[in-house]
Amino acid sequence: MRPAVSQNLKRRFAQALDLPPSAVLDQAVVQIMGDGQVKIINHKGLVQYTTALVKLRSVQGMIEVGGSELEIASFSAQEITIRGRIVQVMLR
Repeated sequence: MRPAVSQNLKRRFAQALDLPPSAVLDQAVVQIMGDGQVKIINHKGLVQYTTALVKLRSVQGMIEVGGSELEIASFSAQEITIRGRIVQVMLR
């Protein structure tokens, strides 16, 4: 199957079963809790980590969390929690 057809089929499958598209399409979910914590579910890997910038891969593109005093509070193959002073979260 072509990727576009496969994604379209998955999207229709999610709608038919009333599931969130992120669960079926493997899309990243970003939860921002104030200016002190970000949780990203379904990331595809850590690309860069400094106290000012954390970059992650996702199906949608690169997710960049910028700020100061950033630290990775928890990390697994599916989920990452970043704490510190969060200034911006961008999808590129």
